[in-house]
Amino acid sequence: PGTIEGVTCCRSRSNMVSVEDLQKVKLKSAEEGTRKDRSSPNLYLAQETTLATLQKRREYFFDTGIDRWYHESLKDKTFHTSFLEITPNEARAIVSYWQQNFRDRSSHDPEVHESQVNIPDSLKLLEGRLDNVITGNGAFVKLSTRSPKDSEVAFSKAHRAYELKKAEDMSANDRLVLLGETVIESLKVSCGADTLKLFLSSNRVGEDLEYALEPGDDGFSGRISLVIREWIDIPLWAEFRGFVWKGALTAIGQYNFPVCFPKLVEQADAIKNDLKRFFDDVKGEIPLDHYIIDFAWTKNKIYLVEVNPFDGELVFPASTGLWSWEKDREQMENGPLELRIRNTEQPLDSLKGTLDPKWRAIIF
Repeated sequence: PGTIEGVTCCRSRSNMVSVEDLQKVKLKSAEEGTRKDRSSPNLYLAQETTLATLQKRREYFFDTGIDRWYHESLKDKTFHTSFLEITPNEARAIVSYWQQNFRDRSSHDPEVHESQVNIPDSLKLLEGRLDNVITGNGAFVKLSTRSPKDSEVAFSKAHRAYELKKAEDMSANDRLVLLGETVIESLKVSCGADTLKLFLSSNRVGEDLEYALEPGDDGFSGRISLVIREWIDIPLWAEFRGFVWKGALTAIGQYNFPVCFPKLVEQADAIKNDLKRFFDDVKGEIPLDHYIIDFAWTKNKIYLVEVNPFDGELVFPASTGLWSWEKDREQMENGPLELRIRNTEQPLDSLKGTLDPKWRAIIF
């Protein structure tokens, strides 16, 4: 492994690529405190936007949904998964509630407790259908496109759990790890009501349902669905994001890139090799040429977490973490395969700069 500016690079040959700063892409200019997720489709960055190109981009976005690549041959490679239909009217009810109550909120607004979210009567049937499929140890429920990980309700719950667990002598890095852990735990649901309160307070869910509804009701069920996945506790340090170009895995980085996990440094070679072997085993089952693939790596098993859109021509921005599409494009398209992990804690000013304002206010 080579070390550059606090980043360990585990690669297949020796031409080094510098890593300067972390990419913080925003889809459009926004006031401080307004959060826009970088994995949402940016339809208007190409040189020429036509109805044909908009349709092509829309198809590509929904073609990366889990309902397109999850099938029998991958069941033992990922989490147990069930699918549930959502009707256009149910989608409209979620979008309407989100638009009225959450779309225009910023980090300056007070946090929202789950008791403040009232599920519309028009979603009671959906709530019941969810109750019927969420069993056992709880579940992680998302759209076939994106998850409600930005939910206002989830964040409030995570913040309360963080305050109970934090210690005064924790470093900023360790506080951020703890907050990340509580945010993940806050996404675990045990019933339909839990799920809908996350969905109703999520920009990601609201945007994707709004996007799916734009062409009209015809074909809606083929564009988007609900996904219920078994809950498995995965350590925050064990998640990795890979980049695939022309069917080849060319780059990997730690998923939670602002923080340092010391245990990863000595395991970098083993992780890279394990993920490459795992990818070679599943790549034939994923019907795309260019995409992001997220892994969970543990000593006992590797999981395929999800696939996300990533295509430089169709301009779908995403969080590239320790990689930069602008600076590292040549390597991200052609290799050699490299794993990047952060091997030292960031200086406080740099760490602050990578955080969403809500997270920054809590950590600092």
